[in-house]
Amino acid sequence: MLYALAPLLGGIVGTVVMTAFLLLPRILGWGNIDVILAVGSLITKNSDRAVSYGYYLHFLSGICFAYIYWGLLTLLTLPIVWWTFGLAGFIHGIIVMLLVSIAVMEHHPVARYHDRGPMTGVAQLFAHIIYGVVVGAIVHTLQ
Repeated sequence: MLYALAPLLGGIVGTVVMTAFLLLPRILGWGNIDVILAVGSLITKNSDRAVSYGYYLHFLSGICFAYIYWGLLTLLTLPIVWWTFGLAGFIHGIIVMLLVSIAVMEHHPVARYHDRGPMTGVAQLFAHIIYGVVVGAIVHTLQ
């Protein structure tokens, strides 16, 4: 039972760490990245009530992707360790960085998200790597 719950716990903790890392550039004044509000406002089409939708989708995605990473690594018979999850996070981060920077930001329903700097993509990439490492460390430890 614990075997199948390991990605759940990893996904929750990994998403918390990832979220904190995504907020760091904004706190340090390196960029205006607000992933939670941006994700939520994709649904609400404005900033009203976007935070609750954003957190819900962000954490739901974090849990789902922990299971996807775990399933793919198992299917590919790769070791279930922190670095393989980190590698999955790197690949996922590249895809998200490109999608967010090209598709989502240019067509976001809220105009303030059309402006992006290089820190947006860099933060997305590193946040996904950190997410993968944290998820992998937890899954490996619990299994």
